[in-house]
Amino acid sequence: MKLQLSVLLIAVFVAGALGLGSPALADDVVVRVGHNRLEPSDVTVEPGTAVTFQNEDAMPGGHTIIADDASFQSPPLAKDEKWSHTFEKSGVYPYSIKQHPSAKGTVTVK
Repeated sequence: MKLQLSVLLIAVFVAGALGLGSPALADDVVVRVGHNRLEPSDVTVEPGTAVTFQNEDAMPGGHTIIADDASFQSPPLAKDEKWSHTFEKSGVYPYSIKQHPSAKGTVTVK
């Protein structure tokens, strides 16, 4: 039993060191928002996953994330503020930054 546990711990350590860690958990999905940018702009998640939008840049009045179909909208986010939305249904959800309409992204839920 101790040997199996030791082997497992070594495997986890090696995987982490090689960048082969576990996939992102639901609360690990973060989109960084900035002046005319979204990083990553496109994410794929499972139903029930919350995607957090984190504003990294100062903007008078903040940055607002808005779905093309108006199914979700954040409040204006000041620098360093976060807002999360949970995607319950499968589908593709295009969105943009209201103040920078050319900064577009999608959340794909499958």
